[in-house]
Amino acid sequence: MNIQELTDQYLNDLAVYAKSESNKEALTNFKARGLPHTKMEDWIYTKLTDVLPEKFAVTAEKAMLKNVKVAGKYQVVLLNGQYSKADSFFPEEVTVEQKALVANEANCDQTDIFAMLNASAVENIIEINVPKNISVDDIISIVHISDFDGEFALPRIHVNVEQFSKVSFVEIFTGSDKAYNINAVSNFKIADGANVSHVKVQTDGANAFHVSSVNADIAKDAHFKSFTFTTGAKKSRNEMRVRLNGIGATASVDGLYALRGDQHTDNFSLISHIKERTDSSQLFKGVLDNKARGVFTGKVLVCRDAQLVNSEQLNKNLLLSKGAHVDTRPQLEVYADDVKCAHGATVGQMSDEEAFYLQSRGLSKERVQKLLIHAFCSDAITKIEDEKIEKFLSDILFESFEKNAFDEMEKES
Repeated sequence: MNIQELTDQYLNDLAVYAKSESNKEALTNFKARGLPHTKMEDWIYTKLTDVLPEKFAVTAEKAMLKNVKVAGKYQVVLLNGQYSKADSFFPEEVTVEQKALVANEANCDQTDIFAMLNASAVENIIEINVPKNISVDDIISIVHISDFDGEFALPRIHVNVEQFSKVSFVEIFTGSDKAYNINAVSNFKIADGANVSHVKVQTDGANAFHVSSVNADIAKDAHFKSFTFTTGAKKSRNEMRVRLNGIGATASVDGLYALRGDQHTDNFSLISHIKERTDSSQLFKGVLDNKARGVFTGKVLVCRDAQLVNSEQLNKNLLLSKGAHVDTRPQLEVYADDVKCAHGATVGQMSDEEAFYLQSRGLSKERVQKLLIHAFCSDAITKIEDEKIEKFLSDILFESFEKNAFDEMEKES
């Protein structure tokens, strides 16, 4: 089926799920756009007809909590997209509730097609509330476990962090090797002076399709730190939309994708400076082996009244094989005149000069390659600025990517 035929089929299937006014409003928006395709500017490098199922259905299969390593002592668990209260535990001052989707919160951005698709069929959202003046004492892990075939799970989480509070989330996606489909939305509203960290860890199964949207609205003097870590799924798309709505708001939107085989990931981010005296930074790195493909599109928008803005953006990619490929598009759209903005991108192989220097110090070629790959990835991971989470990610990176890459190097030597 081509993408128009798929869109028509999905619209027919979605009618069964669009029961509430919020669902129907989102479905109207989705109908106006249709499923994304490579003639759309923001989807030019990623086609979906090879991974999307021919019919849209939300899974009703039950799943069991499996032994998943988490980053801290608190967790919110979703099994096949459904909240499992019995498996969740969190600080007593933090509330976690299932609620109906409110119409005006259905789509944070009218251009986010899969967020519209999610809102067209989702029955309940998970709302997490952190009251003001609270510093949560440990990381809250949001754990998504998937074990179904051919259908969709539609987890949707809305996080409200009130004034001057501080909290860290690690959102983990993992599952079986079945051909399941994840369409997730995580929305953050960050009030004045609050400090929020969100690390997304995508280690879905080898046959999964994963698409997720992270949206953040940041108020005056608040800070949002986002990190997107991708090693899983056959094909994936990470959408990040960050709006700096208040004077003094800051955001860092960083990430690392480490891919092998024929994996494909597409990273799209839009950082919007709405108000003056706002700062943003972005470092996205990719390391790709075999025939893997990575895409990075990073847009920074500085609105007309957003003077005295500072923004830095960099995408760096390391290719470990001739078959690996990256498309990178850092973009600036600036309508104010008193700003400091910079962006750039690099794509290359391991440095011969660095390798020669290390080998001249007595290290073997294989050892040098391992060190350079690990150093390249660690440079991104340290942007998280939390040793506990950095160690957590480094362990996952080794098990899901480095271990296999290093084994292949030793076989080739």
